[in-house]
Amino acid sequence: MKTRGRAAIAAVAVVLLWAGFAYDMSRPADGKQYRRTMLQVAEAAYDATQTGRLVGEQELAGNVTAAYAITAYDDATKALAGAQQKFAGEGPPDDRSAALRDQLSPLLSDAVLTLGDTAQARDDRALRDGVRKLDVLAGKLDDFVTAYAS
Repeated sequence: MKTRGRAAIAAVAVVLLWAGFAYDMSRPADGKQYRRTMLQVAEAAYDATQTGRLVGEQELAGNVTAAYAITAYDDATKALAGAQQKFAGEGPPDDRSAALRDQLSPLLSDAVLTLGDTAQARDDRALRDGVRKLDVLAGKLDDFVTAYAS
């Protein structure tokens, strides 16, 4: 009887431990956690736009092969897709977080479109325009990170 009672207590303790773990993993983020996630998204988008800009500049200067440029744009695009997935994967927990999301959303959308257009540029003029736009976007993303990092 004693062994059964101890086993039951141990089983209940394990179930409670797992339930607590499941709750902790599934609870919504608070404002501070959400801001940290949005900063990570903005930093990843910044890195992707800078990569696209640098590759475009090197393409214009004739310093990279087409294969290298394709691979570098692909890597930047994948990084940006990961940032988008992280952005979409978590809803804002409060109004302040929603305002943060609303500031980042158009920057992220513009980054996706501009990086794709730059990677697919058919001529130097289109590539130059894409590089310029990526530079401007990178500056805006950097401003966002600077404003909310503290």
